[in-house]
Amino acid sequence: MMLLLDVGSTRLKWGHLDGESFVSGGALVHRERQPREVIQEGLSQVQRPSRVMASCVAGEVFEQALREHSERQWGVTPEFLRAEAEAAGVLNAYAEPGRLGVDRWAALLAARDLGVGAACIVDCGTAITVDALGSDGRHLGGLIVPGLELGRHCLLAATTGLASSIGAELEAANVGVLARDTLNAVTGGTLYATVAFVDRLVQDVGAALGGRMARLITGGDAEQVLPLLAGRYRHEPWLVLRGLAVAARSIGIGSGSGA
Repeated sequence: MMLLLDVGSTRLKWGHLDGESFVSGGALVHRERQPREVIQEGLSQVQRPSRVMASCVAGEVFEQALREHSERQWGVTPEFLRAEAEAAGVLNAYAEPGRLGVDRWAALLAARDLGVGAACIVDCGTAITVDALGSDGRHLGGLIVPGLELGRHCLLAATTGLASSIGAELEAANVGVLARDTLNAVTGGTLYATVAFVDRLVQDVGAALGGRMARLITGGDAEQVLPLLAGRYRHEPWLVLRGLAVAARSIGIGSGSGA
């Protein structure tokens, strides 16, 4: 059994590769928690894997904590995916390939492996990323904007200075077409801004690709955004882990540093 770990800026997700089959596992929010505490809670009951493959964008402290846990708990040194110039039929668009976020790289590998042809990949996480993949496997580039929670907190901090003290109120806010108080106005406004951004960009990418492409969506906030989007999307909540599985099956792990 090969353990697959996706450490985003907000969540730790895990699954495993059983032979050739990907099996989803679980997820934990790790923001504002100690990495060792989160890793122990999420992975302490995982049976000993033969290999550990990870994508980590949460920084070196989390990466080191994962390495220590894996070696202590299972006697296995984890391998960390890095973006490369080319792998598994995908050609990286970045002039410095290692600077592409490793989560975006894994998502591109997964999209190629799914056999959907040309694709637009929307990842609704702490940041919202949109990447385009040609039918020939060429990564055409992408864009990054703040995610829902990050955008809301930045807006409130800049206009009222209260973002850090109203986190619970933001989570409880109701999203409607129009709001009658500031928190709900910010919550709904940032959601609609995100939807407008994704709709327009995906439309333009589709035109550039000749109109035929798959639309894939992933990330922790995908379920909030998805119902409001135009067009049909394929929801792949474990897309980064699936990309790790592709890497594990077909390529070596690069040594560059993702950013």
